[in-house]
Amino acid sequence: MQSWFAVVTKPRAEAIAFDNLQRQGYTCLWPRVRRSLRDAKGMRERVECLFPSYLFLRADPETESLAPVRSTRGALGLVRFGSLPARVPEAVIEQIRARLDPGDGTVRLDAPTWAPGTKVRISEGPLSGIAAIFLAEEAGDRVRMLIELLGTAREVVLPRLQVAARI
Repeated sequence: MQSWFAVVTKPRAEAIAFDNLQRQGYTCLWPRVRRSLRDAKGMRERVECLFPSYLFLRADPETESLAPVRSTRGALGLVRFGSLPARVPEAVIEQIRARLDPGDGTVRLDAPTWAPGTKVRISEGPLSGIAAIFLAEEAGDRVRMLIELLGTAREVVLPRLQVAARI
């Protein structure tokens, strides 16, 4: 019976391992995510690995050998518990596949939803590290927060990407 396995890859060699494993006839899944990053030229979108240094492989270890995986260019081997390769539950793979964008194949990660009054932490930007209270959603993927700054409570509007999960 076919199962999913996690493959450990060399750092930043997921694409090489993915291509080489597929050439060997394995069914593979390499989940990537689109992320907005700020650099010197402004905001840019990058496609990054959802799980850096890992990808998933589907095989039937009863009928096909998994030994070639560890000698595949870009791959280090399978994740193992003792001597047995660790199986990834089918439900995990289905959750990832359900979020795949049909256009570019990246995984869509839904922004967390917070109820008004939820305590969060600002993770990026000039207010990084400051605790805040979520007030409301704003247009254009922005959020309204209440922060304490210089001894007084202030409302600020920030990009949602700059706010981390709950405290």
